[in-house]
Order: sequence, then C-alpha cells, then structure tokens
Amino acid sequence: MKQSAGGDSENKGSVAHLIGNILGIVLIAILAPIMVVNVTLIIKSYARPDEVPAVFGVAPLIVQSGSMDDGVARVIKVDDLILVRQVDPDTLKAGDIVAFQPVGQQVVITHRIVEVDEEGSVRKFVTQGDANNTPDSDPVYGPQIVGRYFQRFEGVGKIALYLQQPIGMVVFVAIPLALFLLYDLLRRYLYNKKNKGAQDAEAAELERLRLLAAAIERGETPDPSLLAPAAAPAYLPAEDTDDDDDFDDGDDEAPADDAPDAAVEPAAPAYPKFEGEPDDDEFGDDEA
Repeated sequence: MKQSAGGDSENKGSVAHLIGNILGIVLIAILAPIMVVNVTLIIKSYARPDEVPAVFGVAPLIVQSGSMDDGVARVIKVDDLILVRQVDPDTLKAGDIVAFQPVGQQVVITHRIVEVDEEGSVRKFVTQGDANNTPDSDPVYGPQIVGRYFQRFEGVGKIALYLQQPIGMVVFVAIPLALFLLYDLLRRYLYNKKNKGAQDAEAAELERLRLLAAAIERGETPDPSLLAPAAAPAYLPAEDTDDDDDFDDGDDEAPADDAPDAAVEPAAPAYPKFEGEPDDDEFGDDEA
C-alpha cells in the first residue's frame, strides 16, 4: 500500500512530537528534584544552622579533607559528594563509616569506627580516619552521629557546592529548566497551529452529529444542513448520440428489430435534364 507524502510527514511530525514529550519529561524529572533538594537544604541550613540539613533522612556532605584517603583503598577522597543516612546509634559497629559533629562545633567529620565501648549504659565510639595514624582524641556519642555513610559520587562535591549557592542554582538548574519549558510551549504552539485545520473540521463534524442526534431524539425533521452530503460519483459518462462508441472496438449497438426502416430518398440530380438531351458529358463519357 502506498502512502502519500503528506501522510509520511504527518507520521514523522507525530513521532517527533512524542520524542519531544518524552525528553521533556525526563529532563524535568532530573532537574526538578535537584532544584527541590537544593532549596530544601538551603532553607534548612538557614533555619537550623546548628544541624546538618537532610532530606528524607539522607544528608549530602562534601568532603573537604583527605583524612579518609589512605592512598590504597581511597574510599573517600577530597571533593567527593557522599551520602549518609540517619540510623539508630545502637545499630552501629566497628568498621562502619559515620559522619558526626564534634562537641561545640558545626563542622562535620566522616571517619571509621575502630572501637565500640559498651561499658556502662552509654555507648561511645572510637573513630579514626583511614589516612590517620592515630584515633581521634575525643570519643563520639550517639547524639553526635549525623548518619552512616552509604554512597559516594567522585568529584561531584565541587559541582554540588556551587549548586548550593544561589548563582549556581540559577545557572545550572533554573535557567535550563526555564529554557526547556519555553521551548516546550513553543513546540506545542506550532504543533497545535499546524493541526488546527484538522481539529476544527473534526470539531465541526462532532457538533453536526450532536445536533443531528438531538433532532432525531426529539422526533423532529433534521435540518438539511445537518445531513451529510451524498458522495458524488467520480465521473458522469456523456450521453451517446449515435450507436458507435468513441473507440472502434466493434461494440456498435444493433438497431432494434421492431424499429421502422428509415425512408431513403433519392439524391437530387446535380442539374435538370431536358427531354431528348444526350447523356454524354462534356468529356464524351456516358454517366452511369
């Protein structure tokens, strides 16, 4: 089956429209949460400066020292973005990497638990950086724990730090999102404008059918304008004026048997003859 060029272009336009919608949804799904998380963290950091801001119990931290980079395992390095999850301090054990705040300080330190002291009713943790030769001087208690480390994004800390600033959020999140929304609105406008004719025709047809159905339901004679026009034939053959068709194909119509024979009148002579005039013409040949 052949398709017209118009049909092909409409199909391509529909596919492009669908792809544009999918890309838009994906882009919004990526940028919108980033902007929401950043705004939430900024608001919480200003509202409660003594606490580490978290979203759904997860706190993002940017590594600014190499105390956990031992040069071998390199578990956590400078400029990494790490995620820590809030946990019950009673579930922590030696070997866990935790983020905690030293007493009287707003800075957050991420070190490994090397020993758990369970003497007495209060648990305390001895921590040490993987790159450090000695444990930390002060033990860590449960209320100081921010969360347990569970994920690292290498080198993303610089970008995350910039995104936490208003200018970074505007440049990398707000502007791209606004540009995409503007593009999407323009694309939808052009698409709807292109298909406006078909939509108007469809709407007019639906309105005609609605009015026609309403008239029939009321038992009224429908307005002639509501009736669909009869389809015209592709062509109308011309009326034959003789028995022969346009092509010499032997399909001449035979006269009916009961048709009267047409009277044949003799042809009038070219000139009148007088009695006794010879039949010779001027060339001496008799006419038959």
